[in-house]
Amino acid sequence: MASIQPTEKIQKKKVTFSNILVGAGMNMFEVSTLGQPFEVVKTTCAANRTLNMIQATKVVWSRGGPLGFYQGLIPWGWIEASTKGAVLMFVSSDIEYRLRVFGASPFVAGIGGGISGGLVQSYLTMGFCTCMKTVEITRSKSAGDGKPTPTSMQVFKEIYRKEGIRGINKGIG
Repeated sequence: MASIQPTEKIQKKKVTFSNILVGAGMNMFEVSTLGQPFEVVKTTCAANRTLNMIQATKVVWSRGGPLGFYQGLIPWGWIEASTKGAVLMFVSSDIEYRLRVFGASPFVAGIGGGISGGLVQSYLTMGFCTCMKTVEITRSKSAGDGKPTPTSMQVFKEIYRKEGIRGINKGIG
């Protein structure tokens, strides 16, 4: 005779403010130490395909010595670092709960929540902030031809005008 299983009460995972603060703090520490310098060198390599890592590092150094490695950190790197974890936690928790309510197993609901949270995180925080960091890193900083150097926001608006939301989220998907 088959045993009858009691119905499990599905509860939504709580997202606590302290967890968000810890996550934001850890992300801020990571981006402020090694994350941003690696991001700057990587972006320099991507913008100048002929450079190897050592050449890109020299180019970055020539733009400001040690501070050259932190282009785009403030505010864009910090905005991204402090918000992306919260977005991931809220969305993944909600989607995981909703999938469980619809009958998904905890395993499937966890995967679905994580994937959904990552997608939303990418488009809400990382696309815009990565675009702005790239603008900071790659735009010409000197007005060698006598023309005024465009601000980061002017470059961003030009990208959006030409390419729309796809241009902003170019590196996302």
